[in-house]
Amino acid sequence: MAIAITSNPFTNVFRKVGVTLCTIWVAMIAAGEQAGRSRAAAELARMGYYEEARRVMLQGGNSENFN
Repeated sequence: MAIAITSNPFTNVFRKVGVTLCTIWVAMIAAGEQAGRSRAAAELARMGYYEEARRVMLQGGNSENFN
């Protein structure tokens, strides 16, 4: 008597739930980073550093050119 090994039908459901949760987590992190950059740019502009505020707003997540 042979037993066929099949995948659990819930495996795909769990995988989709996991991917969805990871996507939500990454979106929350991105929203937090955007809020932080916005606050930083607002404070820089408030202090009169308009060029630096502009650079923060336009560069987004790229911090390589901040020397």
